[in-house]
Amino acid sequence: MDIETLLTNALREAGYGQDAIGSAMPRILRILEAEDVRIEMGRALSRKEREYVRLQLELGLSVREVVAGLKK
Repeated sequence: MDIETLLTNALREAGYGQDAIGSAMPRILRILEAEDVRIEMGRALSRKEREYVRLQLELGLSVREVVAGLKK
């Protein structure tokens, strides 16, 4: 089972409707991807780095690509 399915089921069980889940899911997934970047880097990110990560994820880059960009 993938993360989106798990989150959808958990939110549905918590009483959220399909419209709320559908509109919130992209943001929730980006937050989790940003946390994956932080874990891969092994440290807290600066404000500038967090902004970079947010923009890169919104553009559709993968966690691996964002981490590579930060390590340059």
